[in-house]
Amino acid sequence: MKKQVLVISGDGINCERETARAFEVEGAQARILHVNEFLKQPRVLLEYSIFCLPGGFSFGDELRSGKILAEKMRASLSGIFEEYTKNGGLTLGICNGFQVLIQLGVFSGIHETRTSTLATNDHGRFWNEWVEVEITPEAAKSPWFKGMSGTLRLPARHKEGRILPKDETTAKTLSIPLRYTRAFNGAYGNAAALTDPTGQILGVMPHPEAATHGFLNPHLGADAEANATQMRKIFQNAISWQKRS
Repeated sequence: MKKQVLVISGDGINCERETARAFEVEGAQARILHVNEFLKQPRVLLEYSIFCLPGGFSFGDELRSGKILAEKMRASLSGIFEEYTKNGGLTLGICNGFQVLIQLGVFSGIHETRTSTLATNDHGRFWNEWVEVEITPEAAKSPWFKGMSGTLRLPARHKEGRILPKDETTAKTLSIPLRYTRAFNGAYGNAAALTDPTGQILGVMPHPEAATHGFLNPHLGADAEANATQMRKIFQNAISWQKRS
């Protein structure tokens, strides 16, 4: 059986411990690996079943958010990421990790073909707020959201997180598993996340790893733990998926 969870750290990434812990609390073994070490030995990815790109500000978000790390990964992982996904591997990109994945063009199903982008919020500001998202019917196609429905509350903290399709044609191909329940940043269709055609690759702008315990939520009171229980299912689902192999 393959190893379980690989989480990237370093060079501006700052949510690796929370992300690893979200899996560890559900019984998985998570390895945190510095991005420079990962890029030196990219085939290590094939040893794992779950790959996580956490939030933060990789390489200071120079050029644009996630761009430099995406280009470094493109140079090092040519063919490897496709092989990993074809073999059933799951990938989670959270906030900056989502920005990296969208720069890589993985959500179209054709590697390096970008059908969408993450633009600056329509209000032009960095926004740090707990938001409500709806789990859409599209989510049922992804192993990350198996058996999930209803709404979730979790923190969003980004400036460049407005999901926009390339054009009207590509808009119809976007798979949106989560939508903000109100206009939050001007995203197309209030999209808060995307999955690729397989459902195995999930990019999400709000932070699920920061909402897995009720005490972290300042808004829901007695309902906070129920929200956290539902949030943890994302990580439980990924672990159940990898155990099938």
